[in-house]
Amino acid sequence: MSSIDLVILGIVLEKPQSAYEIQKDVEYHHFSRWTKVSVPSVYRKVLQLTEQGYLRSEIVKGDKSADKAVYSITERGRAYFRTLMAACAADPVPIRFDFNVVIANLNKLDKAEAMELVVSLRQSLQSSAEMNERYAREFADIPLVGRTIFEQQRLLYRALLEWLEQFEGQYLQE
Repeated sequence: MSSIDLVILGIVLEKPQSAYEIQKDVEYHHFSRWTKVSVPSVYRKVLQLTEQGYLRSEIVKGDKSADKAVYSITERGRAYFRTLMAACAADPVPIRFDFNVVIANLNKLDKAEAMELVVSLRQSLQSSAEMNERYAREFADIPLVGRTIFEQQRLLYRALLEWLEQFEGQYLQE
């Protein structure tokens, strides 16, 4: 399952756009914050989806700028979009956090060093939570789906911070 395929097809399903406009839409919706979509990969993926018959391009004459290719979704692309949506909804939800590797290896350090890393993890999580709050306030006017994702992240950060606090307490008692 390719989340970038799903993102791009969803954007183009809404309205035909150039690759640059798709990339700007990805940035505007902060897709890279919650899924594996990088801005440079958008251009490559648009071309790939076109080659596979999921998108089609039409050259549009620019008024003051150069001509540009505008991409729209094909019927085959609509079917692929629905298939991806169903597959993604049915897949188990993996939850992977890079800091788990740090947690798993704390016992290989002395307790003082380990506790410094736990404090650093807590600060990093707190910083991420605060950034998420700022984004949520800044983009309060985005549609319900976007606001829901910010709320999901807010709850996740809160739960992770609570868990880390409990872990720290247990770790100190050992």
